[in-house]
Amino acid sequence: VELMFSLQRFLCRNELFFDLIEELAASSASSVKTLSEALANPDQFKSVDEILQKRRRSRELNDEIAHRLCMTFLTPLEREDIEMLAIALTRISKTSEKFMSQYFVFKTRLKSEYFEGQAELMAQAAEVLVELVKQIRIKSNITHAEELNSQLRFCESKSDMLMSHLVENMYMSKNESLSTIFAAKSLQEVLEKLTDRLR
Repeated sequence: VELMFSLQRFLCRNELFFDLIEELAASSASSVKTLSEALANPDQFKSVDEILQKRRRSRELNDEIAHRLCMTFLTPLEREDIEMLAIALTRISKTSEKFMSQYFVFKTRLKSEYFEGQAELMAQAAEVLVELVKQIRIKSNITHAEELNSQLRFCESKSDMLMSHLVENMYMSKNESLSTIFAAKSLQEVLEKLTDRLR
């Protein structure tokens, strides 16, 4: 009986780490979706409060994972892998917050179409990310995980291409002020970093 309860406690710890990692992935993906929705509907974006709340939740989950790692002797994955994964996922919401904070400052100078294509790619990548993280628990075959990873790489590559075209077109345009070009380029660079974080 004692052995059965010990095994049960161990399995619960295993599931707990998977639960926390998946929740963190969902929280980070949610911040990206909020960013995407704001870019698609800039007139409805009034403040950064919503994305700040999502960022705060991601930090809380990261702290919870770190705490559980300290308190748990046996873990379902290597401790370093869990820690690195949690940090990588948390950085997604951090970069989303950084973008939205800057976008809120510059949005009156920028046209929504500057970021529409990338906004759609961000939303797609966020969904793929959540699905990919779920594969850790269910241990699906490597082929499916590679397919999901390829989708993330495609989103990153397409986003980079859109950024290059936008910056090139803005520099060639005679209708854009230097301040607008600077603001758009600065935000595009943050979006590029976000696509890197997602991958």
